[in-house]
Amino acid sequence: MLFTFVFTLLVTISGFQCQRQGPQFNFPGNNGSPGSQNFQPFSPPAAPASTPREQNSAPANVPAPPRPIPAVNFVCPEKTGFFPHSKSCDKYYACENGTATLKTCGNGLVFDDADYMRENCAYPFSVDCGQRTDMEPPISTPNCPRLYGIFPHSTNCKVFYSCWNGEANRYDCPPGLAYDDEQRVCVWADLVNRCDKATLTDGFVCAEGGESDQPGHYTRHPHPTDCRKFYVCIDGVARAYGCSFGTVFNTDTLQCDEPENVQGCEKYYGDIDPKTAKKLKGQN
Repeated sequence: MLFTFVFTLLVTISGFQCQRQGPQFNFPGNNGSPGSQNFQPFSPPAAPASTPREQNSAPANVPAPPRPIPAVNFVCPEKTGFFPHSKSCDKYYACENGTATLKTCGNGLVFDDADYMRENCAYPFSVDCGQRTDMEPPISTPNCPRLYGIFPHSTNCKVFYSCWNGEANRYDCPPGLAYDDEQRVCVWADLVNRCDKATLTDGFVCAEGGESDQPGHYTRHPHPTDCRKFYVCIDGVARAYGCSFGTVFNTDTLQCDEPENVQGCEKYYGDIDPKTAKKLKGQN
């Protein structure tokens, strides 16, 4: 079973509401499954304030958004409302008292014409542009091919970025997962083609003919050098897992446990008290 976590943020840009939908994370496993209690909790960065991002600390090389211009050749269908451009998916007309103004969404966003009384630019994957295929040329900043959007890391398949006005927020998929650019979620790393499968499992290979080859069965195996890591064999495929911060993998119980209960791993976190560290992490 897959549990999907979604967070949404409304940001005001140039006087209208633009819905910012954050990344989604699929956490394989439920109660009783191999992944129910062993993922390191994901903590997304704090949401930015709902003030116009153009007035915040955007990268210095980000140009100002296009200014609205009068639309002399467009006839407003209604005296008041917001209407799509005939060719461009990221342009639209704002009509007030029958007078039209041509506007452009942030670079990477498109106009959502589902409700003509609502002025809304959104991510392209959430809008059907139909024949409106034209878009403004990309404007890029480090880790952001466009100023707005969700983009994979160029080399690390476990990392992706959520870009807002050219400012990149980094996200790391939980242990064992990687970012699927098509689904825009973190999924099993071995299902993401651009991931190096051998690197993901450090060369660990599931034994042939074991219980893990039987449908519905899985086995857990410790990492040879890292107390916090372990592997799960499902249908003969090795998948890397990691215990939550402050705990380590117990090779006797095959569960995540307190370091003091696992011989050889008592000092895994050094001088940091694991229980105190977990409490502090939960408060952030």
